[in-house]
Amino acid sequence: MAIELEVAIDTGRSQAEVFTHLVDVERWPEWLIASGIVSVRRADPSSASAPLAVGTALRIDQRVAGRSATLDARVTAFESPSRFAVEGRDADGITVVIDARLTDRAPGTHLVWQLRIGLPFRLRIFESMARPQVERAARLDLEAFRRRLDAIAEG
Repeated sequence: MAIELEVAIDTGRSQAEVFTHLVDVERWPEWLIASGIVSVRRADPSSASAPLAVGTALRIDQRVAGRSATLDARVTAFESPSRFAVEGRDADGITVVIDARLTDRAPGTHLVWQLRIGLPFRLRIFESMARPQVERAARLDLEAFRRRLDAIAEG
C-alpha cells in the first residue's frame, strides 16, 4: 500500500517559466517547507554544473514529524516544459515518487503534482494517520511555489 495523492494549481506564469523554477531542485527547500525538505544536492558533486537530465542522481534531506532522512533519488522524467519526475528511497525503505505535469492554460500554466509515498510493511500502520498530513503539506507547498513564482515575476 502507499499514500497517493494529486494536487493541482494554476499560475499566471508561462509553462516554460514554471518548468524552469520547478526543476531548480537546489531551491526546493525555499518552497517545499511543509514537506520538510531542507536540502537538495547532486549525489555526485562533480556533476553540479551539468544540466539535470533523466538519470541525474540527487540527495534530498528531509526533516518532518520529528524524523530526519536522506533520500537517494534520481530524475526519472525530464520533458521540458511539460513533465518532471523524481523517485527516491531512504535508508528505512520509504519510497517517494514525485511526478509533476504542466499544461498550458491561458493565461498561464496548470501544474499537477502527483505524489506517491510507499511505506515498508512495518510502517504501514501509520499510513492512515500520515495521509492527511501529507496532503496538507503538498497543498501548502504548491501554494508556496505559486507565491514564489508571483514574487519572482514582481521582483
